[in-house]
Amino acid sequence: MEKIARAQTATEAPLPHSMATTLAGWSARAHQYPIFSKTWFVYRMRSFRTPLILFALVILVVAAVVAPPRAEEHLLRFYLTFPALWLVVATALMLGRALAVVVHRRRWSPRREAAGIVCALLLGMVVALALTPFVRTGGEPAQGRAPTAQEIAEARDDRLVNLIIWIPVVVWLAGPFDLVAYFRQRRLLREAALQAQADHYKNQRNEVEAQLSVLASQVEPHFLFNTLSGVRAAMLSDPDRGIVMIDHLIDYLRSTIPQLRADRSRTFVTLGSQLDSVQAYLGIIQARMPRLDVQVECAPALRNAAIPPLMLISLVENAVKHGIELKKGPARIRVAAARIDRAGAGGDNGDGMLEVTVADDGVGFGAAAGSGIGLSNIRERLKHLYDGTAALSLHANPGGGVTAGIVLPLRTLTEEEA
Repeated sequence: MEKIARAQTATEAPLPHSMATTLAGWSARAHQYPIFSKTWFVYRMRSFRTPLILFALVILVVAAVVAPPRAEEHLLRFYLTFPALWLVVATALMLGRALAVVVHRRRWSPRREAAGIVCALLLGMVVALALTPFVRTGGEPAQGRAPTAQEIAEARDDRLVNLIIWIPVVVWLAGPFDLVAYFRQRRLLREAALQAQADHYKNQRNEVEAQLSVLASQVEPHFLFNTLSGVRAAMLSDPDRGIVMIDHLIDYLRSTIPQLRADRSRTFVTLGSQLDSVQAYLGIIQARMPRLDVQVECAPALRNAAIPPLMLISLVENAVKHGIELKKGPARIRVAAARIDRAGAGGDNGDGMLEVTVADDGVGFGAAAGSGIGLSNIRERLKHLYDGTAALSLHANPGGGVTAGIVLPLRTLTEEEA
């Protein structure tokens, strides 16, 4: 039974895509391309080729079997009726679609293109209907005499046939189902584009969150390990200072680490929250290294400015790690935020850019300036989030040390975003 079930499953499995495409008819192949495109039109016409050939053969057989009218003057008109019949069908199938392809290749706006395609199909339909009077089955009166009652009845029957039969037939052949498929395909393509855009934004968000996780993993262990080492050394030489450091560390962990982890799921946070984290971080460093002088400057109006999370504290951590810790004697670190215009002059006017700087008087980055993983991540995130309108700069200070600065468009977060 299990073998039978596996065999049945194998027979019901779909064919490979390449084989399914090869075995598909011309109409199925046409619908793999945008409807009313040039390639679609070629395959669509190939799907009509066999029916048109068979229809022509049927017309020839009927013309050979059906007896012509008795009057010799009607013989030519009789045999011209059958080519006219084939021409009406071919025109209904081809003309409107060909005109729609021309409209499609014009690259118009979606609304204008849709209107043009509808008009193209209607024009093909009208031309095909205009040819239907040449398809006549009744006789005509001989020249020089009045029509008989039978001939009048036949003419009336021809008009009735054109009205009842040809209009629905031509409308059906002229492509209404292709038009419906065209609008359905447009809707599906628009939905697919929106879904692709949503997936792109989702991937970007995941990428940013991954980068934030990397930054957090760089900041937290280095800081914690150094702080715990400082606490251990202080407890041996100066227990009171060690207790102060532990108290500061507890306060920092309670207030800052949860905020850092929550900020990973957010694209922007307030500058004030990041400055609070920096203040707490530098407070621990200052307790571990009393020789350090700390300055944090920011106007109250800028505390609600939007900034990517963990960027600022990463710069501060780099300044401490590569500059302050390696310097002997007094050291200073200054964190400042200011508003500048796009021309670079300070002040409250202009379009508004936010500049955040971290300056130290340590030994500097040396040969590794600007090449760290954290700095590379900051550059990539700024490029990704601001599309070239934000930048990270590094330059050596005249008296020693390095100033790292981030310049980005100034935007204030609302209460809901904050």
